[in-house]
Amino acid sequence: MIITTIEKQKKTQYNVYIDGEYAFSCNLEDLSYLGIEKGKEIDNEQYNYYVNYIATRQASDYAFKLLSKKMLTERELFQKLEMKGFEENVIKSVIEKLKSYNYINDKVYAKLFIEQKINQLYSRRKIYYELIKKGISKELIQESLNNFYPEEKEVEIIKKIIEKKSKFQEDTKKLKNYLYNNGFQIENISDALKEKDL
Repeated sequence: MIITTIEKQKKTQYNVYIDGEYAFSCNLEDLSYLGIEKGKEIDNEQYNYYVNYIATRQASDYAFKLLSKKMLTERELFQKLEMKGFEENVIKSVIEKLKSYNYINDKVYAKLFIEQKINQLYSRRKIYYELIKKGISKELIQESLNNFYPEEKEVEIIKKIIEKKSKFQEDTKKLKNYLYNNGFQIENISDALKEKDL
């Protein structure tokens, strides 16, 4: 196989042709680092190395762009890279590298998410299901809830909600239903109402 043409596209992007047919696209840094030049003869092993290196670099760049905007769970990042068209082996390689540098850490994500939702007066159950949807493991969610949002803390949150929902205070049944529908445990609701003499 011979690299027959290197065609410049917009900005720093280049299309590389092998034996007269389009093979892949890359940037100027890739060309320089990999030693890709017109007339160079390569074998299948070199070609596969080029393609894998470039795909991994592009996936890494895209992942960093996403993570610079907001924190993501491992599953969320995997899905976004998959939707962008990257191969599974490339995605897994990028994610493992990001995890080794602590750019992705589901444990830290769960802690920060729980702390944020406590401030928004979420129930433990509601947080649990939202983290499930984000791909955090059940074991990690349970461990994080136990550490950062224990049952007794939920009673305190319910009491704050009761204070805010003063219009419901005369109708205990409505108040209970509201709290239950928002995911609070019956036992914790009862404890909070007792402490509030309702």
